[in-house]
Amino acid sequence: MQLQGILLTALPTNPSCKTPRFLYLQRPKSFSHLSSSNPSTLNLRDCSHGYGPSLKLDSVSSISARAFLRWMSSCFSNILSRWASWIISIHLFAFSPVANAHDNTLVSVSYPCEDVQSYYAGIDSLEGEALSRKLNSIVAGHHSLSYKEVWDALKILDAADVDEPETSPEIVEIYSARTVPKNLAGKPEGWNREHLWPRSYGLTRAPSLTDLHNIRPADVNVNSARGNKYFGECHIGLKHCKQPATKEAARDTETDLEIWAPPSRVRGDVARSLMYMAVRYGFHRGGEGPSLRLSDSPSMAKRAMGLLSILMEWNELDPPSREEKLRNERICKLYQHNRNPFIDHPEYAYRIWKRATSGHQSLHHKLKQMDP
Repeated sequence: MQLQGILLTALPTNPSCKTPRFLYLQRPKSFSHLSSSNPSTLNLRDCSHGYGPSLKLDSVSSISARAFLRWMSSCFSNILSRWASWIISIHLFAFSPVANAHDNTLVSVSYPCEDVQSYYAGIDSLEGEALSRKLNSIVAGHHSLSYKEVWDALKILDAADVDEPETSPEIVEIYSARTVPKNLAGKPEGWNREHLWPRSYGLTRAPSLTDLHNIRPADVNVNSARGNKYFGECHIGLKHCKQPATKEAARDTETDLEIWAPPSRVRGDVARSLMYMAVRYGFHRGGEGPSLRLSDSPSMAKRAMGLLSILMEWNELDPPSREEKLRNERICKLYQHNRNPFIDHPEYAYRIWKRATSGHQSLHHKLKQMDP
């Protein structure tokens, strides 16, 4: 039995294994679990967020049905039989014999996150914490990548050519707005993985540590300069406020001793990423680390990131761009199989946090509006 140029894996939504969920379908050449040499190893997830048993493949194009069924038995022994048989049938369909070596037909698989209308069904009347909790229940339980897999995902999600990301040789750095070669990933003169919500503010383990909605490519030096500063705007007339933030950063970036402002063209992107993190990880779930929240009084000890009032403004002033929407779509289809609700519905931010920010302006923003 040969693989028809695709791979399909499956996993339940959470450790309780109540409902099945499918991982993405993708060509083997860009499937991050496969090595380029033989024998290849395909790591499939088990019912938890960790890795399950591994299948050894003699080549990328063939696999033993018996070995596959043994793996299914060991990994999904506690799933109800009717669900297990359904998952097995999907896999066997994907691994059906190839009649024509030149046949490139792909098996079509869809995920709940692809139907945006039904994805957010039943929340039109909700506001405040009720809306936040409902969104949490929708976006949680997604597929969690390993930290190593994030590198490959960013090369697609943040490719310079958003229409042909796989063939694009460059990525776009979020703070410098420069395009740099993909092959400089992790090198001192290149780019690395920037957590918009800093790790020191409560990201202790997967899935929050590797959530693609929160990670962007950034110049190594600029990323270091930002450190774990919270987001806001500083006043150029003040002693410690600098623009640009560093010599490598975009001209309209800003920073002082505590605050960091990204380029204007991605300020809304940053705001919506942090809003997603506050909703996705704002309610304690066993094994996922501490609860996160947004505030106008940032605190590492309280896992509170900000500045909330400024993020609310950025969300309005910089609406989702085509690039941001495509990124959200690809995270849904190719990687995590969940969405950032604030990209699809920026208005949700006001419905959740309007009371927290009503009549409030941070000191930094008031100074920003004053003459030097």
